[in-house]
Amino acid sequence: MSADEIEVEAERIVNRLTTMPIARIDEALIERVRDAAQRIVQLTPDPARPSNASMPKVGVSALGSQVMVAVRDYLDMRTAASDDAAVAEVAEILTQLRRSLP
Repeated sequence: MSADEIEVEAERIVNRLTTMPIARIDEALIERVRDAAQRIVQLTPDPARPSNASMPKVGVSALGSQVMVAVRDYLDMRTAASDDAAVAEVAEILTQLRRSLP
């Protein structure tokens, strides 16, 4: 999967999260989104980020933004986006998240 395809997958997730009825979003879903974003952040090399940095738990209206910020930060890092293994891992994280959405 290429960087462009990763962005498309992230946009699918954001669209689904922002159009999903709030009643279908539970704590487990919020945690899955946060975990996926956290895993992507961990794959993003950033010497300025503290080693113990973690994604915050956000409200329902910010779930899509949390995913997109993590993906765009990842893609903006040239070395990260050129590492085939990391690109494949980010793609897999996003695919698993999208498939887990109700």
